[in-house]
Amino acid sequence: MKTLRPLPLGAFLFAALLATLLAVALPNSGAPLQAAVEDHPRAADAGLPPAESILRPEPDSVGQSGSSPAQVTQSPDRVVLAALYNATDGENWTANTNWLSDKPLDEWHGVTTDAQGRVTELELSQNNLTGPIPSELGNLTKLNELILGENRLTGPIPAELGNLTKLTRLDFSRLNGLDDGEIPNWLSGLTELEHLDLETTNRTGPIPSWLGNLTNLMSLGLDQNDLTGPIPSELGNLTNMRWLELGWNQLTGPIPAELGNLTNLKQLLLNYNELAGPIPSELGSLTNLTRLDLDGNELAGPIPPELGSLTNLATLQLDGNELTGPIPPELGSLTNLTLLGLGGNGLAGPIPAELGNLSSLMDLTISDNNLNGPIPAELGNLTNLKQLLLSWNDLTGLMPQSLTEITTLTRFDFRATNLCIPADDAFQAWLD
Repeated sequence: MKTLRPLPLGAFLFAALLATLLAVALPNSGAPLQAAVEDHPRAADAGLPPAESILRPEPDSVGQSGSSPAQVTQSPDRVVLAALYNATDGENWTANTNWLSDKPLDEWHGVTTDAQGRVTELELSQNNLTGPIPSELGNLTKLNELILGENRLTGPIPAELGNLTKLTRLDFSRLNGLDDGEIPNWLSGLTELEHLDLETTNRTGPIPSWLGNLTNLMSLGLDQNDLTGPIPSELGNLTNMRWLELGWNQLTGPIPAELGNLTNLKQLLLNYNELAGPIPSELGSLTNLTRLDLDGNELAGPIPPELGSLTNLATLQLDGNELTGPIPPELGSLTNLTLLGLGGNGLAGPIPAELGNLSSLMDLTISDNNLNGPIPAELGNLTNLKQLLLSWNDLTGLMPQSLTEITTLTRFDFRATNLCIPADDAFQAWLD
């Protein structure tokens, strides 16, 4: 009698599948075939699961009743966030709650999602991220805010981030471990940007004129880099701008008069560059300014009296330039000033009595100029003053008794002047 040989494995698998289909369609018809399948001598070698489970749906792809597929999808952004975690030593982040867990992404530290589970905000600043910025972040196509500042990130800024066309905020501030490089051209395509901060990111080369096309910008931080060349006049197109910070670079040329178009501006910081030429009188149109820092440049010519229109200013710093002419009495209208810095210039003439109107002033620096004449008695009205620096001028005459009304003063420097100290005991006690 001949011995029956087992079915070839391919035929056997087909038979198994057919048996299972019949079992699903006709529940009472599959038992004999199921037994035959499980008895096949190569079933174990094939790693075949029990017949009744071949077509069993995955538990998370069906509804609770197990009778119909559920509308459950996994966010594609989970893989991207895992790449970020692995590239930047996520185990040693300051906070990494729920990262790489199966919890919803909006329960991961620093992650915000929309109703579909797509990442819209990623806020991981000051979180000890260490290593390169992964290019996979360019796949977070629903991202509105990417905030990675003040970490230990290194390497280049990936060009793939140019895919994030929905970004409104990009903050890479103080990532001083990044490779040197120019401001990336792909930023020109992020036309919805409202806030761009590349402070202290080793940016080199010029400020590109196409930044003037990002007309939704409200803040632009490029300070403390190695940027060179002129300030593009096209920045005057950014009429939504509130904060423009270009200080501590190597910028040259004049301050564009077009910056006077930025009438919503609150802070204009151009300090410690190599800017030359006059201070544009058009800056007097920036009536919302609270801070104007032009110190540490090579600006020349007179202080425009139009600056007296900036009545919201709290800080005006013009120190360390080559300014000449008198101190405009119009500056006495800036009654919200707490700091006025005019030292280290070539200013001449008397100290205007109108400066005595600056009742909020805490710091007045007019040292190292060519000022002459007496100290106006009206400076005694500055009863909040903590620092008064008058040294290295041609000031003369007797110090006014009204200065003794300033009881908050902690530093009073009048070296290298021809001022005389009153001999009375009250003034001597105040001076001590």
